[in-house]
Amino acid sequence: MEPAKMFIQFLQSSITPVALISGVGLILLSLTNRIGRTIDRTRKLLTELRITPKGREDIIKSELKILHRRNRILKAAMGGIAFSILTSSLMIPVLLLMNIYQLDLRFLGSALLILSISGIILAAIYFFVDIVLSLKAIDFEMKELI
Repeated sequence: MEPAKMFIQFLQSSITPVALISGVGLILLSLTNRIGRTIDRTRKLLTELRITPKGREDIIKSELKILHRRNRILKAAMGGIAFSILTSSLMIPVLLLMNIYQLDLRFLGSALLILSISGIILAAIYFFVDIVLSLKAIDFEMKELI
């Protein structure tokens, strides 16, 4: 096969991993914003805990426990997304090797794609758990007002 056609074929086959990397990059941005908010809220509650009257301490400590758990969950979700980006990125050199040296690395490419999608699924599950926990924290705030 002539070099120009090989290069075009390589570019065509690289579109999927590159699009996948772009998409999960946006998810990573969302997770980064969420963890930033939990960190800010934790700092605010820690400051409030130092000056709060005795009756509110338990509510603040309960919220802090939820925030701590959310931070761990978001960290795991970000790990899943980072893993997805890594495996998607590794697909590109595999595709290049397949094109240049006419190697049959379909199994490796398929395995990397499955791993990449698995990282996204794992991150989505953790993302949902984080949302549930954030609503639980709101319930603590509401109990105080109602």
